[in-house]
Amino acid sequence: MSNDLDFDKLSKLFKTDPEKFEEFRKREIEKVIQSAPERTQKRLRGIQFQVDAKREIHKNAPYKACMEISNMMHDSFDELRNYLNELSGKTEYVNYGQPTQTRECAVAGDSKVISFRR
Repeated sequence: MSNDLDFDKLSKLFKTDPEKFEEFRKREIEKVIQSAPERTQKRLRGIQFQVDAKREIHKNAPYKACMEISNMMHDSFDELRNYLNELSGKTEYVNYGQPTQTRECAVAGDSKVISFRR
């Protein structure tokens, strides 16, 4: 990633030369994707495609694009949290924007309580 991520400089660049700003943004994103392990680069490109699509759909309403991208991140985080909860046997399932739900989680195999000597 570049060391040129100064907010004031980038804000000025966006206002004075949006095309140059967009080229810079794409280059920086590509650098981050390239620096990721090869096995995750395809997934990152897919996520970036979705982000770019949201930005394009809402190009006249950047706030709406921001909210939709934020919702994507929350959904992904909730999915990860629920997966980790399931692996650990916790019963709390979270869905961003929805009330917390509780349900039983299946645990692989029978569980045994082991006593430790004191």
